[in-house]
This record gives sequence, structure tokens and C-alpha cells, in this order.
Amino acid sequence: MTKQLVFIDDSGDPGFKEGASSSNFIMASAVFIEPKTASEVNHAISDFRRSLGWRENAEFKFRKTNKRIIKQLLEIISRYNFQIYAVYVDKTGYKTIFPLFDKEKLYNWTIKELLKIIPLSDASIKIDGRSTKEHKRRVSSYLRHEINTKTRKIKEIKTEDSVKDNLIQLADLIAGSINRSMQPEKTDAKTYLKILNKKVVQIKRLDLNNE
Repeated sequence: MTKQLVFIDDSGDPGFKEGASSSNFIMASAVFIEPKTASEVNHAISDFRRSLGWRENAEFKFRKTNKRIIKQLLEIISRYNFQIYAVYVDKTGYKTIFPLFDKEKLYNWTIKELLKIIPLSDASIKIDGRSTKEHKRRVSSYLRHEINTKTRKIKEIKTEDSVKDNLIQLADLIAGSINRSMQPEKTDAKTYLKILNKKVVQIKRLDLNNE
């Protein structure tokens, strides 16, 4: 199997605070089989940013960027060959059960569960995050221990600030699109994920009772 390039970001938050935390926590990925395609998408995102007259380090984020711009960018990106895998936790029924649930534990667990549904082979993984060296080491060690087998292999894991990486920004837009699709009260709930629908391989709901 060809090496994958996997870019991961999340939407929502991993907290369980009643009245403050999000109802859903989504961990999503953009998976590229061919490095050439990843490079083409990277350039396409940069070109679109320049066409808007934005500075080079301006970031595309689902939560903050004008939704008309997000829609335009997703329509451009949808022309390229990549795959979408995602997992999510519906926390509605767990907020009273896990009032003190460790956020880092849930965050790492959802990444692990996401990687388990991707057919990894010599994969290079980038995860959004501004972390200390110690936190990066813990995440990398945990994921390698949990994921690596004779048939499933992570080549490298990096934590990168999304402002420096267009493809992590793409993962953010994917995660945000999935999250928005779970908010039926929003008039644009299905708009963004519909654009990416043909790229979706699997979106899996996780059960915290099995954690």
C-alpha cells in the first residue's frame, strides 16, 4: 500500500462542562495517497488566499472565516483526489456521567480511534496543535504504541501550528463542515459537507462507554 499523508484537526471541544462545552467533539482527517496531490492542494489553497488579497499567513478556519469564502474554497478543493475519515463523540448523554473527564485523554483517544479506521501504511501524520515538547512526545508515544502493528504503520507524527500548514487548515474546514452538519437548526447545516460528500470514506460515531 502506498504511503499516506494524513492531516488532522478537530471541531468542538473535548470538555464536559454543562452549559459551556460543545455537544459534539469531532476529529477529522484529510488523507492523501499521492504526495503530488497534497502539494497541488497546498498550492491551490495558497492561490485562493492570494486571490482574496489576504496576507500569506492568514488562516482559513471554519469557525471564523466568512462562510461564502469557505464554500468557494471547498468547491475548489473538492476537485482533487483525497479521502476524508472522521470520528465524533456526541457528549449530550455523558456530561453528567463524566463531569471530570480528562480533556487530554479524550483528545488523544479520539485521534487514536480516527487512525484505527484509516488503512495506514508507512503514514506521515500532522496534527494541529501548539504544544510543549513534552506533550508532543506523549502524544507521539501514545499513538505509536496504540496504532503500530505489522500491517499498520505510522512513519512519523508531527504537531504543527495550523497557521503554518494549509492542509491542516483543510482538516479544520472538514471537521467544521461535519460539526455544522450536526446542527439541524442552522440553515446551512448540510451545505459544506455536501460539497465534500464524494470524498467521505467514513464518519464514525464513538461510544465513550467502550473507552
